[in-house]
Amino acid sequence: MMKMLNVIAVFIAVIMAACAHVNAVEMNEEEYAQLKNRLTSEFMQKLKDEIKDELIAELKSEYTIEPKQTQEAQQTHQAVSAPPAEQTQTSNRRETQEASGKSEERPAEELHYDFARYSLGEGLSFGEQMLKIKGFGNVDAHYSDKRIGESVNEGNTFFSLGEFDLFITSKLSNRISFFSETVFEFESTGEVEPDVERLLIRYDINSLLKVDVGKVHAPIGYWNRLYHHGAWFQTTVERPQIVQFEDEGGPIPTHGTGIQLSGIAMFEGFDMNYFFGIFNGRGINTEHIQNASDVNDEKAFCFQIEVAPHSLIEGLSLGPTIYYDVIPEDETNPNRSNEIREIIYGGHIVYLLKNIEVLVEAFEIDHDEFSGDVFNTFGGYAQCAYSINKFKPYYRYDYINYDNNDPFYGESELDFLDTNTHTLGLRYELSHFNALKCEVSHGVFDDEDANIIRLQTAFSF
Repeated sequence: MMKMLNVIAVFIAVIMAACAHVNAVEMNEEEYAQLKNRLTSEFMQKLKDEIKDELIAELKSEYTIEPKQTQEAQQTHQAVSAPPAEQTQTSNRRETQEASGKSEERPAEELHYDFARYSLGEGLSFGEQMLKIKGFGNVDAHYSDKRIGESVNEGNTFFSLGEFDLFITSKLSNRISFFSETVFEFESTGEVEPDVERLLIRYDINSLLKVDVGKVHAPIGYWNRLYHHGAWFQTTVERPQIVQFEDEGGPIPTHGTGIQLSGIAMFEGFDMNYFFGIFNGRGINTEHIQNASDVNDEKAFCFQIEVAPHSLIEGLSLGPTIYYDVIPEDETNPNRSNEIREIIYGGHIVYLLKNIEVLVEAFEIDHDEFSGDVFNTFGGYAQCAYSINKFKPYYRYDYINYDNNDPFYGESELDFLDTNTHTLGLRYELSHFNALKCEVSHGVFDDEDANIIRLQTAFSF
């Protein structure tokens, strides 16, 4: 904690120096805001580093660090017993030593430091670029008293492997980084299909401008921007119905391939985030995600602003979202002979403070067929949770009302059902990287009542 106090003292000294500079040289409001944002960001980064170092020190204290003695024997033992990252690094070092005719043991402190970082959940690291690998997965059990949807080829009671989600990140420079997310999906046919859900390179210009190029989760709403494919991240077993992924029957476009700009500005009484994306947009049907090309020359635009009025209510954030696209016609389907103009209006209100979680989102999806027909779909969810030690009980309400005449949803091979569902659940943190979830739902799907029980173990590794 002394290091943290030292950081705070340095921060106060920097603030005093900045104030003296402000008194000496008159600054306008924009320059003052930029200085404040920079100093705040630097302080928060130093504070995070200090906390991280303290946690690593605590973990390192659990290991016994022996002095450097038996070189070859200890080096061989380390190469066998270390995780794959350390095995690779040790093997490479040994090859270099053999080539140069020298023998040098890797310090035990380095290995223990790597073990401590791995225990903190930072994943395996390789080389100077800090290539990191992390993974997520889940195993589910499902029961329903009725089969929901005609296109679903499954029984009422089953186990499921869920998803095997692999995260890879790498630091290419101080301001350039790479990120990918590959999900291995287990199909009902028995096949395993890899799907690259995100693949992007980020240029971190400053706090006001970050540029992502590649395939991203479109900034359409709050859940889709914050919770990705790892079920361990989210409180519940499944995503809300309105933000389900495209291949699982979700009504909104959750992925986009193109360019996304984002940034944050911190003011006296509130903080503001913005997100703006230009993407290929939807394909000819609800499952078609255009990663490699675009069927038409029209591009999708998505814009979101989020405001956090911390001086008014700490933990509150809210903001609107708008999405625009032109869906190409389907030449193989006579009922889809026209392009469809798609405009999605959305908004969210989120309150996260200590052990309280409240999430509310709503969307209106307007499809304007160029023949003159207009179709409207409305949906959303409200979710609340309260953490009590390792337990987290929660409740969620899902609602979607489709326009039955909408050809984009009506001609799809997937089921787009009107939804009115209440869910009660409980999450239990079995460890830092494993959570058990149980939830019971009662829903009405196209006037058909159904009761559903879901069990899940979700984990990060």
